[in-house]
Amino acid sequence: MRFARTALGLLLTAAGLVVTVAGALAAFWLVGPDNTISTSSRELTSQGLAVVTAPDLLDRHGPTLHVTATGDKSLFVGVGQDLDVRDYLSGSAHTRLIHFDPPATFGTQEMRGRATQLTQPSGLDWWVAKSGTGQASVAWPIQDGRYDVVVMNADGSPAVGAQVRFGVEIHRAFGISLVGLGAGILILALGLSLTFRRHSAAVAPLTVPVSPRIHQPAATPLAVATTPLAATAPLAAATSLAAPTALPAAPEPTQVAASVGSSRVAASAGLSGAAAPVVPTRERVSPFAPQRVSPFAPVRPAPVSVPSAPMFMSAAAVAKAKSPVFLAAVGAGTSEQIGRAYDNRAYDDRSHDDREYDEQPVVPAVDAPVEEPETVSLAESPEFQKSDEAVRRTAALLASGAMLLTTTSCGLLPAKNSEAAVETRPAVTLADAQAVVQRYNELNNKANESRDAKVAETIEGNPTLAQTRAGYLIGRKLDTAGKDKDKPFSFTEPTIGAPEFASYPMRFVVDSGVSGAPDTRQLGVWQRQSAGTPWLLTNSVYPSTAMKLPSLEGLRTPTEADLDKLSSLPAAVSTSLAAYLTGGPKAPQAKLFAPSPGMTKLVELRAKTKGTDAAESYIASVEDTFAPSGEPLAFITSTGEALVFLSLTEQYLQRVEPGSNAYWTSGEATAFSSMVKYTQTLHQDYLHQVALVIPTKTATPIRILSMDGQLVGAGGS
Repeated sequence: MRFARTALGLLLTAAGLVVTVAGALAAFWLVGPDNTISTSSRELTSQGLAVVTAPDLLDRHGPTLHVTATGDKSLFVGVGQDLDVRDYLSGSAHTRLIHFDPPATFGTQEMRGRATQLTQPSGLDWWVAKSGTGQASVAWPIQDGRYDVVVMNADGSPAVGAQVRFGVEIHRAFGISLVGLGAGILILALGLSLTFRRHSAAVAPLTVPVSPRIHQPAATPLAVATTPLAATAPLAAATSLAAPTALPAAPEPTQVAASVGSSRVAASAGLSGAAAPVVPTRERVSPFAPQRVSPFAPVRPAPVSVPSAPMFMSAAAVAKAKSPVFLAAVGAGTSEQIGRAYDNRAYDDRSHDDREYDEQPVVPAVDAPVEEPETVSLAESPEFQKSDEAVRRTAALLASGAMLLTTTSCGLLPAKNSEAAVETRPAVTLADAQAVVQRYNELNNKANESRDAKVAETIEGNPTLAQTRAGYLIGRKLDTAGKDKDKPFSFTEPTIGAPEFASYPMRFVVDSGVSGAPDTRQLGVWQRQSAGTPWLLTNSVYPSTAMKLPSLEGLRTPTEADLDKLSSLPAAVSTSLAAYLTGGPKAPQAKLFAPSPGMTKLVELRAKTKGTDAAESYIASVEDTFAPSGEPLAFITSTGEALVFLSLTEQYLQRVEPGSNAYWTSGEATAFSSMVKYTQTLHQDYLHQVALVIPTKTATPIRILSMDGQLVGAGGS
């Protein structure tokens, strides 16, 4: 077992040395107290517009990513989802990092495209992390999904050059490295102790029972020998038997009893089995005087060689083999013969007192049975069992240490990203949506103040932008003094509904109040056409507060299954609504809708106007036609209904009587055509925005939330 213990010790020593060195390197060279594993600074350049990492390089999440870039130009560092970055750089030349070889080697791929300047990246809100003013650096907790790191010039210009340093901060990495270092030291110490451990084979002192002579102990304790009688008597007997013609050697002065009484006391001590303390005697003994030797006095035994214990012996067998009784019996006969020879030789020299003592009954000694050495198997031997127990304890200690290291180091390996079938994200965060609305409030009031369509173009898109442009044109034509400009207002307390999208364009819905108009709310759609464009208000209506608006919580884009559950598809509803408005209240499609108060007023106004115009002598007939414009935008609410935004065009046409002419003389139409004579027709063109709710397949009609129109043109033929 010594070989197995040494081999295990060497193995543990080697393992402990490796773990200790690895823990020390990890703690004080690779990681450090900041828990960050960093690469050296690496120069990354691109003749295009950006240097961007492939999403496969960030295939694990959990740790914090640190990116720092320096260069001659002002740089921007950002992290964004791959669908945003991919759309932002679509069609533009850039450099892509496709793989990484430690410590700081990147494989690149040049992506061809145009080199025109991009929108400044700092103004885009889809970055999950971006650098601020000053040093271009980010610290971003890596999230599950497909993300890209982008390094580019802050103004979006081409020709990027930067010294980039990457780092990954792993939580508790330094502490875990120290734990590994400590575990390595413990394993090393354990291995060394097993390798150089020595075992001392100490044999416990043995006592051989001897049949004592029964007597009454003396009243006064006297000095006795220090050597136990039970252990020395057999050896004395063996000595006397081996040399029958010689008297027993005289004992040491300190070991001889002072008188006959002391011999009796010694015998009593031998009977009781307890050794009395040695008391030095002051009696002077002449070297020529004959010495009386008590049979109970201790006799120094002659040296006897002890044979080595055979292999595979138990501890009991080894003790028996080394006992003096066994050796004397083997070498000179039985213990009975030894005792008889000793008594015959020493009897004549004893005193009268000794003879009186000898007359007491003597209990014959019983020979101790001699047992043959017991041979046991290796697996059953105590030595093997002890070694096996030590090995098991060592294995248990190593298993506990391995479990501890495994448990503490689980955080070192980041979790693998999940494989999503389709990558989606909410169109906007709540904070970003509120920022978009706030920006609109500021720029919209600025545009309204100056009636500047250029400013409006930065915050609005069609059809809302078309209505705004027409309103500004009418205002500049009819209110040259600027007395009837719109008063400043803002959208208040916006509620955001942000569906998830997998690609651009992306949209979100806002339900907000209107300052200065407590009876009105604003319901609008903001859209971003691409990742590099701003959010624009494309659809906007102003329903009455009396209208029940659907909840925007859980708003989502429709799927085929959602559309199948609706009472009608959005495109069909747009067509039916146009037919209803064209035909008037008596149109067959009227029963499908529950109109809003504003829509009801519009239908009544158009019917009244048509009758008045048809009565004019120069007007032959009047037609009012509505038609769908563009594709409806549909969102599914949490109840399964569809919130739909759509646009309708309206042409109010007056046919002129033959031989007559007509022209626009007043009203908003004169902003588009003033004092121009037409002989065939006159027309006014309107653009209407409608918000409605399509229910599921029930008998509930389609609810019109609001319908807001704007004159966008006028003329004739």
